Order: sequence, then structure tokens, then C-alpha cells
Amino acid sequence: MNFENRNSKFEIRHTAIKSQLSSNRQSAIVNRQFMERRSRRFSSFDFRVSIFVAVALCVGTARAPGQQPPSVVLDSSEQLDSLLAAINAAGYDTGLGVDTGNTTRDEVRALLTKENIAVLPELRNFFADHHNPNDAAADLGQFVSLALFLKPPPNFGFTVPEADLPPDARVLRGMVPLLKTFYQQAEFMELWGRLRPRYDAEIERYSPPVRRAIELSDAYLRSPAGQYLGRTYTIYLSLLGAPGQEAARIYQANYYLVVTPSKEPKIDEIRHQYLHFLLDPLALKYAPEIQQKQSLSSIARQAPALSLDFKEDFSLLLTECLIKAVELRMDKIPKAEAQKRVTELTAAGLILVPYFYTALADYEQQESALSVFYKTMVLAIDLRAETRTLESVSFTQPSGARGEGKALPVLTEEQRLIRDADNLFYEGKYKDARAAYDAVLAKYPNNERALFGIGVVAANTRKPDTALEYFTKTLDVARDLRIATWSHIYLGRLDDLLGKRQDALAQYQAAMVTAAAYPTALVAAQEGLAKPFGSGR
Repeated sequence: MNFENRNSKFEIRHTAIKSQLSSNRQSAIVNRQFMERRSRRFSSFDFRVSIFVAVALCVGTARAPGQQPPSVVLDSSEQLDSLLAAINAAGYDTGLGVDTGNTTRDEVRALLTKENIAVLPELRNFFADHHNPNDAAADLGQFVSLALFLKPPPNFGFTVPEADLPPDARVLRGMVPLLKTFYQQAEFMELWGRLRPRYDAEIERYSPPVRRAIELSDAYLRSPAGQYLGRTYTIYLSLLGAPGQEAARIYQANYYLVVTPSKEPKIDEIRHQYLHFLLDPLALKYAPEIQQKQSLSSIARQAPALSLDFKEDFSLLLTECLIKAVELRMDKIPKAEAQKRVTELTAAGLILVPYFYTALADYEQQESALSVFYKTMVLAIDLRAETRTLESVSFTQPSGARGEGKALPVLTEEQRLIRDADNLFYEGKYKDARAAYDAVLAKYPNNERALFGIGVVAANTRKPDTALEYFTKTLDVARDLRIATWSHIYLGRLDDLLGKRQDALAQYQAAMVTAAAYPTALVAAQEGLAKPFGSGR
């Protein structure tokens, strides 16, 4: 797997020595200038074994024509931090006062208060309308989504048609004109140049442990050379976001992780997203085999702490369980502690962690790459045995992220009502589910899950007009990426059934922007693009 650090002084080529793999690849640094600032590239590593030969190359060598860019990039984003600077000036106060060892955010906020920024009142109003004070991750995440679809300053144009923006970014598109004005009035280009050494230092702090995490992950999975050319995993380090946050996004074939300041580098989170980058394609490749084990999802849906995404997409659940098991195996923690973690993860709803933790022990005793062994593992899942084992599991109530033991707030009335309606739908009680969703909308008219739920009930009970109405309404208010993705897919299918193939293709293409994060949805969107829904095999 290639790894690029854009601020290192040297490019190093590693020659991996392994009996099964032979890959010698070379890449070079490109010195690039931007507004009198220069960053240097650190690229192309083969991280597949524990023995390396490092060769330092001279600075200034250009990448060969047609050579693939590195698959893993550690960098900063001027688009993102221009946007975060703007909302900091407009009232983004989340996490102020937390000691992260990095004072850049505080200093930038102080500098901006001294600038004559005439657009600030409009920015404050916009931010106040879109700020999510109850969920720091979602609050940051929506601005991350927008930034990932922006071209470089000062124009900040969209990289895709506005209609194809993911829902959380689309709702913020009105901020772009304000951002352009802020960038000019705050003279942020000049400020960004002064900040570059801070970002370079942070990138250098992260580079060694990130390299190590990639090296060990590739070695454990025995990842073949060149398997992921054309796909990129980009890690953006932001110094202006609320402390201790990470925001993961998957758009098209590319993976992103934004990391904000923290005293200790967030290497576990970076590794976790990297393992998704490596393993998600296997869920797509072996979708038919995974589908054979789909009945286990009915057990997982009983887990109160399990994310709705995992309840709705069994492929996603299976991949998450596999990744958790891989992490436990890679960390080589004592057996008793590992078993405790397996039990906790299972009780949280990740019901296949025990199976994969055991299966990986068999994987370690043979020589094939995990990409080869994967199909064998999936097909070996014994539905009866797993069902019997899981009957004794006592599912836990929701708890804080990553097992920190911080209890989440008690469900609100809206959350409780929508949960009960979803459970009726899972049980196949469509008439009762429809009534429950209607009850939610009577009190909360813009609840996207209720709107989407009615659309799915209508689709399953062959009421295309109602389905069309409610999927369209869902897209008008949707912020959840899974719900938006599936709404486009259902609308595409309805268009196909009505003979509107061009309209259907537009819906499937819109779904493809965000479908990569949801393997079942990705398969459905790809099938819709390949041929009209309902046309037969």
C-alpha cells in the first residue's frame, strides 16, 4: 500500500521482501508551490513485511508520467480549514478550553476578532440555523462533507453538480457564497501561509505511527501489491475543529478521515478506516455469499445499542464485525482481556465478532491473503450454530463511543416512537408500521426516518404512487446518508417500472455518490445502472 506524507523532505522507496509477494515500486517527490508556499511529498511505500530497504532519493524528482498517485495520503485541507475558520468566527465554540496541546484554534479565533469581516453577521445567522449543539460529531461532520466537495480557494466551486451533493452537504450549500467573501475579507490566504508550519509539524507528528499502522495492517491481511490502485484513502489533519473529533466519509471509491487536535494521535481511528478501505470491497465482491447469512440480521436488530446502519445493512454489519476481530488479533492482547472485549462487542450488537475472532486464528495458520480466505470464512458461518449461541446473549443498552462507558442520553419521545415503528416494520407488520410512522409525523412532520419508512412500506405493499410521494419528501429533508442513498435507489426503481429509464439512471447515479459506504446499497445502485429494475436476469 502506498503512503504519501506531503510535507516530508525526502521520498523513500521500500523494497518489500516476502516469498509470496514481489513488488518493487518507485515514486518521487514533487515540489509544488502555492502562493509562495512549498510542501514536499513523501510517497510510495510498500508496507507488506517487516523487512525493508530504505533508499533516500533527491528532492525535486518528478513522478513519472502515468504513474498512479499514492493510495494513502496524510495532508491538510485549505478548503476544510477555511470553512472551519469561518464558523469559528461565527460562533462554533464546541470544545473551547479543552487542552489538546495545540493552541492554533484559539490563536486563529483571536486573530479573526481583529479583522474587519463585514460578512460576519450573515455567517453568524447561517451557522446558528445549522449548528447542532447536541451532537458534536454530526455538527462537525456536516461541514466536513461540504468541504470535501469544494474546489480550492478562492472560488470554492463544487466538484459535482449541486443535485449530486450528499444531503448533509447540500443543506449547507448556501454557505459557499459567504465562505468566498469571508476568505477575501479575512485575508485567509495570507493567514493559511502563516499556519503552514503548524500543519507541517502535526503531519510529522502523525507520520511515523500512521506508517506503522498501515504496515502492520497490510502485513496481517497480506494485501497484494497494486490491488487498490485508483482508490484513495485521505487523512486530513485539521487544527481548527473541536478537539478530539474524527469524521469518516466514503464518497465514490474514495475514503476520507478528518482528525482534529488531541494530545495523543488518533491512530486506532485511522487504522479502523484503513481496514474499511481494504475490506469493504470484499463485501461487494462476495455479496451473494453474504446474502446467504442474512437471516442473522434479525438477531442483531434486537440490540438496542447497535447503530441503525448496521441493522439495515447486513453486509455493513458483517464487515464491522470482521474489522473488530482483526483489530483484536492485531493488538495481541491477553486472551482473557480479548475474550472480555469479544463479549462486550457481541452484547453491543456486533454479533459475528466471536465467529470471526475464532476464524482468524485459522487464517493465521495458513498462507493465503485474507482476500482469498474471505469467501471461505463467510461460507463457513453456520446459521444454526450461531443462532443457538446468540440466544444466550444479553444485549446491552446504548453506551459511549469506543467502550468508554459514558452513557448516552435517554431516548427522546421522537426517537422512541421511531424505534417502535421501525421494529414493527422489521417484524413485517406493515399496516401497524404505517400507522406508527404516521403517528411520528403527526408530532414531528420532518422526521426523515418516518417519511422513508412510509415509502418503504408503500413499496413493499405495491403502492407506487405513495412510495414516490414519500421518497421524494424524504430527500427534501434527509440528512442521513443511508436514507438518502436508498431513497434515490427506490425512486430509480419506480422510474424504471414506469419506463422512465433516463430519470432512473439519474437517481442511481445520485445514489452512487454515497452508496460506497453501504455495500447492499452499492450493489443495488450498480445493478440499477446496468439494467432497468424488474427487467429480469
